[in-house]
Amino acid sequence: MKIMVCGKGGTGKTALTVLMAKVLTGKYRVYIVDSDESNILLPKLLGVNPPTPLIEYIGGKMDEEELERREIDITKILAKTGSGVRLSSLPNEYISYSKENIGLITIGKVREYGEGCACPFNILTRIVLKNLVLEDDEVVLVDTDAGIEHVGRRVEETVDCLVIIVDPTAESLHSAVLLRDIASNLGKRYWIIANKVTPRVWAIIKREAEKLKVKIDGAVRFDDDLYESVLLGEAIKSTIALEDVEKILKNIMLI
Repeated sequence: MKIMVCGKGGTGKTALTVLMAKVLTGKYRVYIVDSDESNILLPKLLGVNPPTPLIEYIGGKMDEEELERREIDITKILAKTGSGVRLSSLPNEYISYSKENIGLITIGKVREYGEGCACPFNILTRIVLKNLVLEDDEVVLVDTDAGIEHVGRRVEETVDCLVIIVDPTAESLHSAVLLRDIASNLGKRYWIIANKVTPRVWAIIKREAEKLKVKIDGAVRFDDDLYESVLLGEAIKSTIALEDVEKILKNIMLI
């Protein structure tokens, strides 16, 4: 199963992706594909060293037209032998494992002034996910870049379902409407999760979501321990948010 975690920048996608991965390890072999070209926090929250970006495995960053044209060749490079891409078969330097045996794969990062847009990273993400071969006990969580750039590169069509994260902002709710409609039009399952919730904020989120005809499928309470980890860039510590994520995944029958 391939699960995209998406939403406006700053909603807490990366932190919730890590928490979801920790919960899902009770039932699945879990991989995280980091497709956010700017955020460097994910390895720190997972407690691993950053793997070598996958873009380097295929020869480095190239323009999007060349990537599109070379999709078959790139798939063969990633697959190594046989048909389809298996994350567990990647060379060791391109995948890092946490103490819970969660595998982390990074697509690529923008690192230099003037190096160009992040489009190639989204295209490579789509190629990887489109050609990915998973066993029944494997789950891939895709931590997307902020906002909706991945929409323009059709990454959504390569996953099985979407987890759309909103926070206490009007912008995140409006982004959720767009992502919900895209998921619905593609025939994908989706769930909308409210993050960083306090009792007062939760009442407002529900009211504003109702105005937009947005169904909130679960809420994750604001967790001081979690955001201390995020602020310090340390392996994630959480009790409250982890409990909420586990409850949500049970309710939507992912565990």
